[in-house]
This record gives sequence, C-alpha cells and structure tokens, in this order.
Amino acid sequence: MIEVNWMKSILYITANPKREELSNSLTVGRRLVNAYRSLNPDAAITEIDVYRQPIPLVNEHFLAARPKIAAGEVPDQLPPEEKEITERFYARTLQFMEADTYIFAFPLWNFGVPPLLKAYVDTIKVARKTFRYTPAGPEGLLKNKTAVLIQSSGDVYTTGPLREYEHGSRYLKSVLSFIGVERIETILMEGMDKSGGDATEKRNQAIERAVELAKTL
Repeated sequence: MIEVNWMKSILYITANPKREELSNSLTVGRRLVNAYRSLNPDAAITEIDVYRQPIPLVNEHFLAARPKIAAGEVPDQLPPEEKEITERFYARTLQFMEADTYIFAFPLWNFGVPPLLKAYVDTIKVARKTFRYTPAGPEGLLKNKTAVLIQSSGDVYTTGPLREYEHGSRYLKSVLSFIGVERIETILMEGMDKSGGDATEKRNQAIERAVELAKTL
C-alpha cells in the first residue's frame, strides 16, 4: 500500500498597516501561526498582508469583464486592462479555494473591517467558484474548511449598547458561512483602549487561547 502524506494548506491573512509588535491582533495571530507550525512542520503556510501585497480592487475594467467571463470568454480574449485585473482577481480566488484553513488577524475600525480586507473579501465571495445559486437558494462550495478570526477592538462590541455596531468579525463570519466554511473560531480582544482595562492581560489570554486552538486545526 502506498502511504500518502496529505499536507494541510493554511492562509494567514493580516489586515493592519502597523508593525506586528504594535498590533494586538497581529501579535496573537503570529503566536497562533508559530504554534501551529511547531506542531505541523510540514504544513504549507502562506501569508497574505493586504496592506503590503497588491490586492486587486473591483474597478470599471473588472466590472466590464465579469459578464464576458460569465458568458464563456477567456481572459486572453479580453482587452488588456480587463485581462490584467481579471487574472489578478481570480488568482486570489483560486488561492483561497485551494487552502484548507484560513487565519484572519485584523482590528475593528469604525465598526467594520479595514478597507483592504473588504477588498480581499471581494475576491473570495465569487459566484460559481466559492458559492452557487440553486433553486433552493445560494449554496456555499467551500466544504470541510476551517477559519479563525482574530479581532482586536478599542471598546466592547459583543455585549452592551454597542453590540449592533459590530460589523467586523460578525461580517466575516457571515461571508465565510455563506461560501460554505463550516468551522469558524473567534478570538476577540475587546476594550483594549478603555481606561482602567488590562489590555496586556487580555492579549495574554488571547495568546493562550490561540496556542490551544493551534492543536485542533
């Protein structure tokens, strides 16, 4: 019998222009990735920093190309501007589809995710690739996948009067669920900017959870 060693593929997606040591979410994310790598040295881990890597933005050329692609045209048949943005956009889509596990690390900004993370999300929520329409409604196509969302926020949003304004981790969870991701874990650090709050202790607790979570991914 031939033994096949299946190597799990991880995407670590970060969305903060700060240096890692100055960001709570990136600090915890790095500890999770390092813990996972120490347990799974053969895993393929690809890092995507949306602030330092070119994330294709939906523009007029992409919108012009999209119905042509849906009608069966291939990128080589498109005008140069449409071909360029389409190839870059769907390369990100394919990369996401091929991964097994996704780790997102990001802050909550103005009640939502950072703008370049939203641009990245546009590349992964794609009809006929990561989900499809059926007579019974939309169906996610990314089965047997796992995601971890690591979010830091200055105030508390999961409970209390600000709960309805939390459109960061809740937004990403809804998108990932929509495209079929079944297991979604969250690590939230809240109230990190509140006076009297112990941000260091909250970060340490998040690191402990991240290290434990690495054992189950």
